[in-house]
Amino acid sequence: MVGDSAYGDAATRAGLEAQGFTVTAKCPPARNAAGRFPKDRFTVDLDDGTVTCPAGQTAVIVPARGGGGRASFRPWCGTCPLRASCTASRRGRTITIHPHEDVLQRARAAQRDPGWQQRYRADRPVVERKISHFTRRAWGGRNARTRGLARITTDLVTRAGALNWARLAALGVRYGQAGWTLSAT
Repeated sequence: MVGDSAYGDAATRAGLEAQGFTVTAKCPPARNAAGRFPKDRFTVDLDDGTVTCPAGQTAVIVPARGGGGRASFRPWCGTCPLRASCTASRRGRTITIHPHEDVLQRARAAQRDPGWQQRYRADRPVVERKISHFTRRAWGGRNARTRGLARITTDLVTRAGALNWARLAALGVRYGQAGWTLSAT
């Protein structure tokens, strides 16, 4: 499945992968306010349950109820020479571990592969164009043109069907005596 970053979050990825899909979508980037070290500068080891900071200090991940957890570097931040580049908090730096951190780590590692990047650049424009066609203003844009779940569903299915038929016609699919065929162009 190819999608934009809306399909790149951990919960969506985990759900799609559990159903057997391979997801090709960018993960949301790791960010930190004021240009300080983002989470990806820390080494998260899920097997050992630890996180290592850029200064080399290792903190244990304290599990959270819903999965994931937190690793606190409070004991080391007070005397750390990299503190100004890492955190402004008086309590020191804390790294939050997502319940699906393993999924995010695999996806970010895959994104660094040149083959993945090439496929994403090749397929994503086609996907984005189809989304654009689906939401263009003539169909009502991103808003429903009708009221009621059944009527909205009918409208969406009709819209998707019309776009699919238009794409098949552009590809040269024709119906003849032998049935549906792809004409050589």
